[in-house]
Amino acid sequence: MLLAFALFSCSPSHQGISEKGVLEGTIYSFGNHPFSKLGLEIPGGTVYVLKCTHEMEKELNTKQGTKVKVHYESRDETPEGFTLTVVKIEYPSTKQ
Repeated sequence: MLLAFALFSCSPSHQGISEKGVLEGTIYSFGNHPFSKLGLEIPGGTVYVLKCTHEMEKELNTKQGTKVKVHYESRDETPEGFTLTVVKIEYPSTKQ
């Protein structure tokens, strides 16, 4: 019984890790250069660190303050906070 508890308490589902999803929020950069990071702030104030390709990073650095949809393949809790591994970025239409 104790062994079963030890195994389940170490499983990823108990470490705040979830797979694949989409979040919408605003892109911004935080931290001091050269150690700055890209972040996504969602409504309610939660901020996620974005882990993405160099090409995506270059594009997103020019889009700070822009609302985006981030498609991610994993969400991990790291010392920096929650980190999203980004696979795709979309720019929602502003037309109604």
